[in-house]
Amino acid sequence: MQTAMRHTEQASEQSPYSPRLSSLAAISLVCVLILISTFTLFNSAQTRQYELQNQMLNVEINRVQRAIEVNLQKEAYFLVWLANTLQNKGKVDDSVWRRTTAGIQSTFPFFSGVYWLDAEDTVRWATPTDFTPYPKNANWESSNAAKLSAMPVLSKLSISNVHPAPNDRLAIEMLHPVIFNGEIAGHLGASYNIKMMVEAIATEFLRPGQHLVLSDETKPFIGELPNGVDAMVNTVELNALDGQWQLTVWQRNDTEHSYFTLPMLIFIAGIVVTTLVAMALYLLEVNIIGRRAESSMVSMLKEEITQRREAEAQLKFTANHDPQTHLPNRFAMEQYLDRNLRSDHDMVLMCVSLDKFQEINDMYGHLVADQLLFGAAKRFKSVLPPHAILARITNDQFMVACAGMSQLEAEMQANQLRMCLEEEFYIEDNDILTSCAIGIAYRYSNDLRADDMLRHADTAANKAKALGSRKVVAYNRTMQEQLNQKKELERAIRQAINNDELKLHFQPQVDLRTRQIVGAEALVRWESKNGIAISPDIIIKTAEETGLMQRLGHWVVDTALKEFSRMLDERCAPKCIAINVSGHEFQDGYLADYVIRSVNRYDIPASRVQIELTEQVFIENLERNQHILNRLTASGISLAIDDFGTGYSSLAYLKHFPVNTVKIDRGFIKDLPQSKDDLVICQAVVSMANLLQLKVVAEGVETIDQQELLRNIGCNFAQGHFYYEPMSTDDLMVLLKKQRAGRLYPAS
Repeated sequence: MQTAMRHTEQASEQSPYSPRLSSLAAISLVCVLILISTFTLFNSAQTRQYELQNQMLNVEINRVQRAIEVNLQKEAYFLVWLANTLQNKGKVDDSVWRRTTAGIQSTFPFFSGVYWLDAEDTVRWATPTDFTPYPKNANWESSNAAKLSAMPVLSKLSISNVHPAPNDRLAIEMLHPVIFNGEIAGHLGASYNIKMMVEAIATEFLRPGQHLVLSDETKPFIGELPNGVDAMVNTVELNALDGQWQLTVWQRNDTEHSYFTLPMLIFIAGIVVTTLVAMALYLLEVNIIGRRAESSMVSMLKEEITQRREAEAQLKFTANHDPQTHLPNRFAMEQYLDRNLRSDHDMVLMCVSLDKFQEINDMYGHLVADQLLFGAAKRFKSVLPPHAILARITNDQFMVACAGMSQLEAEMQANQLRMCLEEEFYIEDNDILTSCAIGIAYRYSNDLRADDMLRHADTAANKAKALGSRKVVAYNRTMQEQLNQKKELERAIRQAINNDELKLHFQPQVDLRTRQIVGAEALVRWESKNGIAISPDIIIKTAEETGLMQRLGHWVVDTALKEFSRMLDERCAPKCIAINVSGHEFQDGYLADYVIRSVNRYDIPASRVQIELTEQVFIENLERNQHILNRLTASGISLAIDDFGTGYSSLAYLKHFPVNTVKIDRGFIKDLPQSKDDLVICQAVVSMANLLQLKVVAEGVETIDQQELLRNIGCNFAQGHFYYEPMSTDDLMVLLKKQRAGRLYPAS
């Protein structure tokens, strides 16, 4: 598509049928004339709109001015009326004052308060009670009532200058004398909140976007004056407020910012008309020259269609083939199986899984690994029948599908594939030997789908790989049942871990010399819903495979130490509690910190805690694990090697790691005393441990003969069903209390 567009652009630049310059000049001239007319109308309409807005602003400020004067006059009349009311009472006392002024704030909200000044200018009463009158030394103006009205009724009213009041108010003070028996008995005063009144009037009379400012000759007291040049301002003097106060109403000139005013609509209409005229004229010109270029465009489109078909074919090949070997991929294999499974023919699918391909890739590099794949594919094709389909499914897996092949023929074909691959490869001066495991899946039902056969072949290949290299395994339904059982077991164990359904039991460790319990090993126990006890090894393996090992390990450590703390409180704890730690838990760099914190939290002597380590700890990440073990031993916690003698470098463990106990694996104990080889191994382990001053514990002791033999060769500690089976904390505490009382007699 990009090629065709590039050709179109080149044709447009070089074609003699491009839009003519004279036509473009004429179009431009018409557009300029329309724009000039538009700008003229726009300026005229904008000027007229500004004048109208200014006139409306003048009308609104006069309305506000009149409203302020009317409100002041109304409140003055009210004060005179209130003074006359008090005068008619004949006297002023506390009762008369409260009755007369009750509810004044709800009726006249602009009054901050009223008060009574006696003849000595002392404030006697005020409403409301928390109201503080203006100081008596206020700058009063007598005869100020004329500014409010020329009516004689206001002739005795005195009004102060506008002054700031508490709570950010502006107020004026009004006083009217009250005469009893021809003499002035006092003055009725009121504090009028000018700011509240002005703001209320502004809210009622002004439109959104208009602002009211009340100011004297120097500065504003209410509102703020505009600081820009685009504001419309109108100012009048307030005669009712001694003529020194100015009332200003202003608003922003929004004509330039609004898209719905008449000037802006004229401007937009002019732009739209200009654009439409320009487009119409240009399209007319393009239409004229477009027909001349039609024939050349047809040829370009044909070329583009050809290129697109080639690209689609390439994409289809890429989607259905492996990019390295160009063999069909899993998607293509699944489509092939779908087509052939619709018929009644037999179908065989073989999954060939290369052994140690990643190791070859890491050792020799990607280029050699890719050439190995090419060579393997070439050999496979040489021994396969012509109608067979060879595909590369994953990095190290090939699949072969063949219709109409019997089971016997399939097994013979699989062995041919295996043998041809085992011949030596010579790639870039490297002699490479490889092998494979092959899984075979048959069509045993007409309802079988393509994804089922792919899964069955992959399952059989995994089974063959688990049995060892160079194996050929045919799929059977038992494999799927085993996988389902394993999956169900894993799900149940995972749920048990998540729901805290596990239990912790303890198996006592016995001193063979004194026959006393000297320690206990914490063991995880769980029973499935059907009452079957699940082996701790299965629980640990499932936790490791499902990523729950860290959580399980923390639970075991915490629960074991909590129960041991209980034994300490009951004064029946053994000398040592042994806790198994999986190698997966060492992937958590904070394992030592967690164990040490737990020991300190339950106030347990660290010397009475022993961590049993599996072989994985000594194989993976030696430097990090050694640091963790050193942290544990530095805190006083002892270490033991579990299943000693079954690993790869058991003697090296004793040299490089700070262990002080070895546990002889039950595999060397179960056949004693009949097995001489096991006896020699046990003697060697015990002798070596004694020379290194290490404690030795024999696991899995089942008979008295095994006990006596171990004691004779110098093994002083043992555990097993011969002594005690794993038990709950309460049962162990009962045994330990009997031992402390001298009433426990172990088997001898």
